Amino acid sequence: MLNTLARNNILTGLIWEIPTQNDMDIGYMKWMANIRRSYRMYVYTIQDETGFHELTGYSVKTTAGCESFAVHLRNLYGDGIYYFNACEKKIYLLMIMDGIIISGSDCVISQSFYDEIVSSLPDSKYARLQVSEITPAQIDTIAESCKENQLIYKKKKRMFWTVVGGGVLLLLIVSSIFLYSIISG
Repeated sequence: MLNTLARNNILTGLIWEIPTQNDMDIGYMKWMANIRRSYRMYVYTIQDETGFHELTGYSVKTTAGCESFAVHLRNLYGDGIYYFNACEKKIYLLMIMDGIIISGSDCVISQSFYDEIVSSLPDSKYARLQVSEITPAQIDTIAESCKENQLIYKKKKRMFWTVVGGGVLLLLIVSSIFLYSIISG
């Protein structure tokens, strides 16, 4: 399933920024400063019942037009703990609570670590979240949605470069007429 996501320019493994970092450890703050300098920032504006918010994630992938799997899953299915089998004894895990993607999730972990997380859920602050397996049909739905968004992105990009090219051509024509009128006197 990770291959399907990668083929469709859908990002996983983003490092999500925590909205309130006032009470964070100094080591975490330094680490996040390094992440901000080293990784590409993806900012997603989302809307919920309280208004508009921004989700900020960082990725080593720098390709334009990529979209986040976590944001699509959040928009389609809301809060929860989502997982799927990535490969043998590896699980993709994503946790969303109160519309915020939990930093440290959106990653592939070992089966034993996943089992430990699930067994400790009843005693944690994430106890109210429902654990759901992501099906191939859900991945295909998200992939189709991303394809549509990427087609819109490519159309806007093509239109932008067409306008730039037309502007340069118009500038060349006007400047050549101006130079001709100066030279012919």
